[in-house]
Amino acid sequence: MDCFAGQGYDGTRVRHIAERAGVSEAAIYRHYASAEALAQELFAHYFGEYARQIADATSNGTTKHRLRAVIRTTLAFYRADPAAAIFILVRQDRFMPRLPAGTVYPLEIVERIIAVGQQKLELRPGQPNLLAAIFLGCVLRPIQLDSLAAPGALDLITDTWHDQVIEEAALAALWRDRS
Repeated sequence: MDCFAGQGYDGTRVRHIAERAGVSEAAIYRHYASAEALAQELFAHYFGEYARQIADATSNGTTKHRLRAVIRTTLAFYRADPAAAIFILVRQDRFMPRLPAGTVYPLEIVERIIAVGQQKLELRPGQPNLLAAIFLGCVLRPIQLDSLAAPGALDLITDTWHDQVIEEAALAALWRDRS
C-alpha cells in the first residue's frame, strides 16, 4: 500500500512491493497475476472499508450531524492508515471503474444526505452529485496537501486543530444562504 500511495500505481513495480514486504517477486506472483491485480484487490478492500465506515457514521442524525460525520470519518480513516487513504481517496482514477457491481460509493452516500438536506431547505440548490464532489473536495484536498507538503508545513495526522476549519469550509460550501 505504501508503494502505491507514495509512487502511484504507474510508478510502482513488483520489485518495489517485494522489497518493501521483504519477500521475493516470485512470492508476490504466486498470489497475484500482476501488480495491477494486487492494486485492484487492495483498492477494492480499502474502498469498501471506507464506504462502510461512512455509511455507519451517517446512518442517523440531522443533516449537519451526518455531514460532519463524513468529514470526521474521512479524517479518522486518513489518520489510521495514511497510505490506504491516499491510495483510494487521492489516486483513485484507475481502479474505481473496475470495482465490483454493488459497490457502495461514499460519494453516493453524501449525495443522498445532500438531497435530503435540500428537501428540508437546509442546503443550497444544485445537483447533488456536484455538491457532494465539492463537499468532499473540501476534505480531500487538505489530505492531498498534507501528503505532499514539506515536513512541518501541514500535519493533519497529528494536528487535529485543523479539523474545525475543514468542517466549516465543507459545510459552508453546502449550506443555504439564509440572508
